Amino acid sequence: MALSADATTIADLLAALTHPDTNAIRQAEVALKPLLKRPECVPVLVEVIKGRDALNEAVRHVATIVLRKRITGHLKTFDAPTKAALKTELLSILSTESSRPVRNGAVALVASVCKIEAEADSDSTQGGAGWPELFRFVAAAAGDAHPEARELAFLLLGEMTETVAEHLKPQFETLANLFGSALNDADPKVQNAAVKALGLLMSYLADESSDIDIFAPLVPGVLTVAEACRVRHDEEVVSTTLDVLYDLTYSPSQSMGQHMGPIIQFSQLCMSDSNLEMGVRDSAALVVATMAESRPKHLGRDTTLLNGVLETIFNLIESSDGSAAGALFESNPAWKDDFEDQEGYDPDNEGGPTETSMAQGTLDMLACEIPKKYIFEPVVSRCVARLGSANPNQRKAGIACLGVIAEGCAEPLRENLAQIMPHVFLAAGDSDARVRECACFALGQISEHCQPEVLSYSSQILPIVFALLDDTTVAVQATSCYVLEMFCERLEPDGVRPLLDPLVRKLAAMLEATTKRSVQEMAVAAMAATAVAAEEEFAPYVTGVASLMSKLMELKEEKMYSLRGRALECMGHIAIAVGKEHFRPYFTGTMQCACEGLTFDSTDLHEFAFAAFANLAKVMGDEFAPALPELVPHLISVINQDEGRYEPADDEQGGEFNALDDSDDEEEGANLVMHIRTALLESKKGAITAIGEMAAHTGAAFFPYLEETMTALISAADNWHPLIKTECADAMPSLVVSCVAKEHGGEISWEKGDVSGASPLSPPTTAVVNAVLGQLVNLMQDDDKGVVGKACEGIQSVLELCGPHALAVVANSCLENTHLILTKQAPCQQQEDFGEEFGEEDDDHDSFMTSVCDLIGCFGRVMGHHFVQYLPQFLPAICGYAKSSRPPSDRSMAIGCLGELAQELGNGIADHWQNVFYPAAMAGLADSDDSVKRNAAFCIGVCCEGLGEAMTPQYPAILQALSHLFSIDGTQSDTAAACVDNACAAVARMIMTSPSHVPLGQVLPVVLKAMPLKNDMTENETVYNCLLSLLQANNAEIGANKVELTRVFGQASSDDSKVDDDLKQKLKLALQSLI
Repeated sequence: MALSADATTIADLLAALTHPDTNAIRQAEVALKPLLKRPECVPVLVEVIKGRDALNEAVRHVATIVLRKRITGHLKTFDAPTKAALKTELLSILSTESSRPVRNGAVALVASVCKIEAEADSDSTQGGAGWPELFRFVAAAAGDAHPEARELAFLLLGEMTETVAEHLKPQFETLANLFGSALNDADPKVQNAAVKALGLLMSYLADESSDIDIFAPLVPGVLTVAEACRVRHDEEVVSTTLDVLYDLTYSPSQSMGQHMGPIIQFSQLCMSDSNLEMGVRDSAALVVATMAESRPKHLGRDTTLLNGVLETIFNLIESSDGSAAGALFESNPAWKDDFEDQEGYDPDNEGGPTETSMAQGTLDMLACEIPKKYIFEPVVSRCVARLGSANPNQRKAGIACLGVIAEGCAEPLRENLAQIMPHVFLAAGDSDARVRECACFALGQISEHCQPEVLSYSSQILPIVFALLDDTTVAVQATSCYVLEMFCERLEPDGVRPLLDPLVRKLAAMLEATTKRSVQEMAVAAMAATAVAAEEEFAPYVTGVASLMSKLMELKEEKMYSLRGRALECMGHIAIAVGKEHFRPYFTGTMQCACEGLTFDSTDLHEFAFAAFANLAKVMGDEFAPALPELVPHLISVINQDEGRYEPADDEQGGEFNALDDSDDEEEGANLVMHIRTALLESKKGAITAIGEMAAHTGAAFFPYLEETMTALISAADNWHPLIKTECADAMPSLVVSCVAKEHGGEISWEKGDVSGASPLSPPTTAVVNAVLGQLVNLMQDDDKGVVGKACEGIQSVLELCGPHALAVVANSCLENTHLILTKQAPCQQQEDFGEEFGEEDDDHDSFMTSVCDLIGCFGRVMGHHFVQYLPQFLPAICGYAKSSRPPSDRSMAIGCLGELAQELGNGIADHWQNVFYPAAMAGLADSDDSVKRNAAFCIGVCCEGLGEAMTPQYPAILQALSHLFSIDGTQSDTAAACVDNACAAVARMIMTSPSHVPLGQVLPVVLKAMPLKNDMTENETVYNCLLSLLQANNAEIGANKVELTRVFGQASSDDSKVDDDLKQKLKLALQSLI
């Protein structure tokens, strides 16, 4: 049948849209727009779609797209008979159309009409009442004898996902039966269409537990179809299935947890299938990782399933040629230039996932999320087994995986370093360069995440790393520099001293000799960390190192910006190390480089400059003040920038015909979406850090900038990103420091718990304190734990500086928020458990809770006896963390908090001694963990001190419990040494409180043998004052131990002793009376 004149006109214009001629397309669009604005275009376009005899497939397909774009505006103008006729025509097209592209276009068109009708009929209680004929059509097609018809039914359901999910809930059971039949269909096309449609629907409903429960029983069928597709290399269905599974991992439905095993097993197969595209395999790894995140206890308790996942991960790393330490460099542009000639580098996959990165990323997530009691042992046992293999690929995997879990399993790693480090040291000397490289990676990760325990291995680690700096492999050189950077950050001068001179010379020589930028950058970072570790002992090297850095700080080529920034960063760290006097000659040059960096179009250089400003302000103090007028306004402008901007949204379908949709009739800007500039986010963070350090260290000079800085930080504290809020919480207390410097000469005198008199805070200080504490208390209610922890730290620092009057205004809300956090009822602790029914016994330590408990100790220190009334609410919650089922860090934290309260409240804890403090401390003294025992010894000691003679009936039991601590070998670790030190201090407090109740003849020899103190120097005054008082009282038992006492006093008063000078002088005088 010939086309009507109108249909011919529009068909010709649509044909022009299919030709690769931009001018012709633009002219056709201009001509079409006025025609498409008239409702009469609808039947004309339908005529074009049906004109299979007169028109080619491409034109008819374009007609379906154009009509879909315009139908929304026109359909509402049609009367009922016209609508009914249109719907009949559309169903007829679906029934008879043989062209797949045209049919698919018609499917999308029908779905659009269905959505419009369903929304218009949304009040109907009858599902599908908007277009019931369509759903009868779908049902009939699903049962048709022809596979093309059955496929069409599910293509329609897939395209109508939102409509079905929102308006067909009464029909879900019927739909589930349809999908179930289709998953078992004999034709793969029908199965695939059903998987896609069901997947889209389940993804849409993933957050609705009751709805997803209806379709959850179909998951095994979906996996069966997807596995068949994987075997025959049909990646589209596999990829779609993995996307759906990812959405379902976060479903709160417990029924999804029942399918966790098959889901993860299918994902493992995809991860291991080298025939699949790497992006698809990475999607499978993401399913496993997110399942670990959403259901960590389920996965951890399923030993067989977890072991299978771990074997897959280890096998992938073994079989991959990629660098298992490459994660260190992947974000560094120098990696491509320096490593493109290295084994395993794949230029075709630059920036994309590799087998190694996929496996390591998954293992990292497992280690971070699954309870350590389940994940640590099976990973470490596999690492150790492979490290003993003759196959270097297995050794590579073993040592690499040990490094990967260092962050997530830091706590059990710290406890087992004695067993693990020998394996790491052995791998560092391996004959295979890839194993040595991964050993460096593992050493760096352990050095970063296992502080301070790892520092006791400095005499072994530093020589190994020093030797690896000479390795012939570039990757090993670079990673060994990384180890130095991580390890030296918290190392004391005596730890780095033996190798300081050759180390500095070696790093300087590397900088001058190598042309590899990645090695240069890592060497500069290692030099900076070495300086921080050496402190003032680095002073002799400043001139030479500064000369090297000054050359690098002059680099202006864009690809060298990162190296220039690293050199600037190094100078800032050198300033921290050697102090104001030694650094003053280099201050001006370093500042000039930092300020010049702000003029470059590089957010990286801006971040390095902000970090330099922060460090230099910290070191130079008031000498930094002249830079404030120029820098503060710039930093505030950066903080006030909006890191988000609106950009045009992408059209999901038919994007090439956007000029023909309804947007020209709609409000301007309706198709804009927000895009976040993450680089600006990092710059803003750096600017906040810098301005906080300036406020903290330039004293009264910063006071004129307080108001505008406060305004900027208050606004930034409302930012959407936790990174910015955390930095604001860290910086705000510095504004109080500046105000106290101006108004109070840097110090406020206050008494614990005394709020009866006039406030010692001046009006300006009161205003700043109230503003800062108000913001910080609000941030305690944030949904990010890092923000909450930093807010608690900020409140503590303000209260300890300004005293109880500062707390008065926010006391109720601050105490209430703290209690909510302690009892796990705060917003940051209310994430969904995704169907995890297990209790708290599998929970790991939340590091931010340490800040919360420190704040509770601060309440006791500032409020004094006023806090006693709150003990009945706080103590049960604190003790919950001290249970034997909790991890050691929790137990240590809780006992430490009880100790702080006992120290600050004294006799105020009397009512809770027998039922809370005593049993908790005694259990702590019998704990298997040295850190717990250390805090328990402190707690029991201060309890004896604060409660006085009332404690004496328990002295025998307490001394018996403490006696076991003196058998600990203090040379094993810093924590072990601190444990013995605190046992000494506890006994000293007991003696000072009631010497007649301590059997000195038995106790003193044991205590003296353990002295002088080795680690916890804060207890020096306690133990030596006790011994001095006994000596002054001519105690007979002191005389009987004169030889040991002389040894102890002699060592404690020596020049290299860490006892403070005043106490040393007392000990020297006492020593004279003993000799």
